[in-house]
Amino acid sequence: MKTIVIKIGTSTLVRDGAIDDQFLRGLARQIKILRGEGWQSVVVTSGAVRAGLNVLKRERALHLAEKQAAAAIGQSLLMRAYRQALGEEDLHVAQMLLTRADLGDRRRFLNARHTSNQLFAWGVVPIINENDTVATEEIRVGDNDTLAALSGLVVGADKVLLLSDVDGFYLPGNSTPEAIIEAITPEIEAAAGGAGSIGGTGGMRTKLEAARISTRAGCEMVIAQGRAADVVLRVARGETIGTRFLVSSEGRLNARKSWLAHSRRIEGTLHLNICARAALEERGSSLLPVGIETVEGEFGSGSLVSVRDERGEIGRGVVRFSDDELRRIAGHKSSELAAILGRDVAPEAIHRDEFSLGG
Repeated sequence: MKTIVIKIGTSTLVRDGAIDDQFLRGLARQIKILRGEGWQSVVVTSGAVRAGLNVLKRERALHLAEKQAAAAIGQSLLMRAYRQALGEEDLHVAQMLLTRADLGDRRRFLNARHTSNQLFAWGVVPIINENDTVATEEIRVGDNDTLAALSGLVVGADKVLLLSDVDGFYLPGNSTPEAIIEAITPEIEAAAGGAGSIGGTGGMRTKLEAARISTRAGCEMVIAQGRAADVVLRVARGETIGTRFLVSSEGRLNARKSWLAHSRRIEGTLHLNICARAALEERGSSLLPVGIETVEGEFGSGSLVSVRDERGEIGRGVVRFSDDELRRIAGHKSSELAAILGRDVAPEAIHRDEFSLGG
């Protein structure tokens, strides 16, 4: 079976402040048809906050506590709507609530994978959302575009489909969206905007980040108009609709390095000298302190950091030293580290097994 992750934005799911049951019935019909064509589906859904606000007859949730409370009200309404719609197609649903902390912890990440695999074995459709009622700013994914891409890592998806109120990715001045994007270039990054809809958190920047995560993991991603006729069927069948981001030509990251690069929050940045990039990219070496020029941020040993030079990001990796220790040993040879830190230490700032090229 192939796997498709379907992300449904608030603007697609909600009409006049309420969950659109007719839209969900159409989605359920498409999921049922796809099952007969060899596809298992995962739904990453927005809408809990909006549904909760609608119950209270409130327009917006301005603060985190308000969003958490609205989500607590709306989450059960959301699941009831999915259960009813998919139940009409004899499909069962299961709720999976995740946070960045769940995805960033390797054991919990794998537990989420085992759970989804069992649900697939039982023929159940996972409905994934962020656990907004308990997530703080420090552990939130923050948007469901990124959550959909990360969910794709969890389930080993073949396609990630972002259904939205836009019909694709536009370059400035163009009246039609790009049909295919082969690589996320500086031009593509510059074209990404930042706005989202009322009650939603997404924008084109988050969709671009989702595309980066998905394509580096070997998973194609599509942005399409959520209200287009049979859009899920058409995307799964390979029809040209919306904007299709192709699998990265830089090479597919293995599953663990995809998780390493994207499932955890970046805590700091290491800026390298001009010679260090070649050692990392061409020779696959570990990052040694001698290659580090400056250290940005406050973090401890075991944190995920971005590794950059004057040309941009080289990759991301897990450091073996705190930011203070790295500042002290930056630019020094490995043979000098014990004398500087007063103890025997590993020679690498980031071991190659804990480093993911390309971010």
